[in-house]
Amino acid sequence: MAKKNINYYELLEIYPAATQEEIENAFRAALYKYHPDHNPDRPEWAHEKTAEVVEAYKVLSDPLRRKIYNFIIFASLKKTTKEYKFGIFQFNEKKKFEEAMQYFKEGVELFDQDDKAAALLKFQQAFGTYKFSEAIYNVGVIYIITNKLNEALHAFKEAQRLDPENQHYVKVLDRLQELMREIDKARK
Repeated sequence: MAKKNINYYELLEIYPAATQEEIENAFRAALYKYHPDHNPDRPEWAHEKTAEVVEAYKVLSDPLRRKIYNFIIFASLKKTTKEYKFGIFQFNEKKKFEEAMQYFKEGVELFDQDDKAAALLKFQQAFGTYKFSEAIYNVGVIYIITNKLNEALHAFKEAQRLDPENQHYVKVLDRLQELMREIDKARK
């Protein structure tokens, strides 16, 4: 069974701007709500939910981990691409793009099944077949999730180079560079 993506803010029933005190209160309330002792009819479910709540608390209560988590939410995977048009004399380019789109779609499916390594390979294949920004952007997203920030930075820069009009790419780059500075500062 594929592991589902969990939004920690939704799990703890708090807003992203929650204070540390609100996170702690929500954590205690969620522990009470999902604890196996309070759900004797569904012990496996309760154990799984309790583990999710503990993980959510660990991430959201640590300021640096929370910033990384917030960035991952902000730089979410692209599941579709902008429309690309090809002229009558661009048959080979169109064939390459269609092949790349097949890899791209497979990458999205693998990502949704929580197979990040295989998804990364598919997005890389898509980008190698036809250079389009959404494929390399998704490579960057997976690098962020796997904590390869320098590689992600290069991927996002390439996405922006390919689609300089896309303001989301600009914002992602700015936020990632800010996050990397904060991580470096925290390590010192």
